[in-house]
Amino acid sequence: MKMAAQRYVIRKQKQLAALASAARQEIVDVLAEAGTLSVAEIAAILGRPADALYFHLRALKLAGLVRQASYRYRGRRKEALFRTISPEQQLQYEPRSEPNRRAVTTIVSSMLRLGIRDFRRAFRRGDVIVAGRHRELWGLRKVSRLTLPQLAAVNRLIECMLLATSKPKGRGRLYAVTVLLTPLDHRRRGAKGNRKREQAGKK
Repeated sequence: MKMAAQRYVIRKQKQLAALASAARQEIVDVLAEAGTLSVAEIAAILGRPADALYFHLRALKLAGLVRQASYRYRGRRKEALFRTISPEQQLQYEPRSEPNRRAVTTIVSSMLRLGIRDFRRAFRRGDVIVAGRHRELWGLRKVSRLTLPQLAAVNRLIECMLLATSKPKGRGRLYAVTVLLTPLDHRRRGAKGNRKREQAGKK
């Protein structure tokens, strides 16, 4: 889900449940990037049979995440066109809500499975660029202690990356960027102590 001035916040349980499916995440991602597409066009981009997408599109429509935008004719054949309710969407995180935690965790798990699948496919082809300014493949994990100002800087960089990947529409090669940021120190008391020390250092 991307970033812009107007972002649709996905918070309803029905919507979150719909996105638990990796196939539905892919459909939403493609429609958010490309705008308005037919089922055949979505299928061509994803490399899936068109017949396999109707069930998922119906579920996304019922959840209110995708709508039928219009029709067009290909010869004598009437073809439905679909789009997302907003080109920019984001998940609502509610750590104190058990249903929300379960739903969002399931969605993120599907995101990561998609990332692993796409990495494997790209690496297997053998012609992917793995160095230099046009590098296409990354797999990394970095563990670091961050102060609150440093954490804010990391979040700004992530926001900049989201903005950069939200601007281009319809040109170039299609890429997927998957990001995961998570704290490793789960000791709440220690985390609060760190924040107090950092705040005291600013005075």
